[in-house]
Amino acid sequence: MLKGILWSAICRNDIVLTEAGEDFYDGAVIKVAQKLLKKKATAGWEFERSRKDGLRGMKFHLYEDSDVEGSSMIVWSFVSVTESSLAEEEAKSFLEKLVYITEAMRCDDKVWRNGDLLAAQASFAPILLDKMEQVSSQGRLAMVNESISTTKEIMAENIQMALEREERLESLDQQAESLSAMTKQFKAKAQQIKRFKMWQDAKHGLLLGTAVTGVVAVITVPPLVAILA
Repeated sequence: MLKGILWSAICRNDIVLTEAGEDFYDGAVIKVAQKLLKKKATAGWEFERSRKDGLRGMKFHLYEDSDVEGSSMIVWSFVSVTESSLAEEEAKSFLEKLVYITEAMRCDDKVWRNGDLLAAQASFAPILLDKMEQVSSQGRLAMVNESISTTKEIMAENIQMALEREERLESLDQQAESLSAMTKQFKAKAQQIKRFKMWQDAKHGLLLGTAVTGVVAVITVPPLVAILA
């Protein structure tokens, strides 16, 4: 029985590529996972919680420009549902480690970049499960990252990419014309306010509590997305 990290998954945009875990909470893990997967991607962290069952859900995003001309950017999501007794910093560290150990696959593996639902399940789910079990077998403090500066850098890059993409989309809808000094000043101020708000959302996410309990108990999560679909 898993303790600490109960379920986790890695997604490309809205596609769950791989997942692993168990649900001994009468469907509560599934409900938290479902709410997390439905949350709109931000530049940083998103949160969900089931206070009644003592569960915490967490999702971290990584933005990347698509290598297909004309396509939208890729948003990678690293998701987990944990026991509330697992410190938030340790849960974040677990997801941060997933970001780095999947870097090569996200960059070069066609299955990861173009595959459909559960395309990476056979190859990566055992690795994912092993990393989850390490949280219990090696001690939770082993998951604490030495530094969170790298995560802050990712969040800053996410925000910059989102703003640049928004600017490119706006330029496509507008005729090319020189902006007055007042217009430029207003745009710079608006972007400064938007950047501040995005930083706040990225750092703190949106925390929603829920006490809803599922009807059916599910012992093993994979393939959980078949239930969520």
